[in-house]
Amino acid sequence: MKTVTVLLSIFFLSSLNVLSAAEDSYDITIHVKGLVCDFCARSVEKTFSKTKVVEHINVDLDKGVIELELKEGETLSDEKIKELIKANGYALESIERNK
Repeated sequence: MKTVTVLLSIFFLSSLNVLSAAEDSYDITIHVKGLVCDFCARSVEKTFSKTKVVEHINVDLDKGVIELELKEGETLSDEKIKELIKANGYALESIERNK
């Protein structure tokens, strides 16, 4: 019984590590006002995907956050981010560089 408990504990702790690593994989976190619906999220995803430097995008409507993972060796300037947010009709609150 102790072996099963230990194995379950190890599995649980290792899965937490994987989840935290996934959260840290985003290069840029953008805080935006006005993201309220799924259509908003899809529109933002489409716009940022067209930049060709974005590997993965996550839009969290509850938090009003856009998370970007950039392709290896690529960058995206704050000015370009501001331009893309404004073009979609949203108000930029802040940009955080995570890496």
